[in-house]
Amino acid sequence: MSNDGMGRPRDVTCEEVLKAFDEVEKPVANAPLLADELGVGKQSVLRRLQELEDEEQVERWQVGGRAVVWWPMEDS
Repeated sequence: MSNDGMGRPRDVTCEEVLKAFDEVEKPVANAPLLADELGVGKQSVLRRLQELEDEEQVERWQVGGRAVVWWPMEDS
């Protein structure tokens, strides 16, 4: 995971999260996979995914007890 120069984990933007879906090359992704792709923490990615969901840019589906997959909406 990269740092911000002050020892803290780097934050990620909503735009970076949306672009990471293209890099994954799968129809859905989970937060840990996107975090690995972006080199940031899972919690940072989850915050951005929740923002994107509120803005109706991504959707999610809980596929297990704690497993959630996300995908960009068609017009994102």
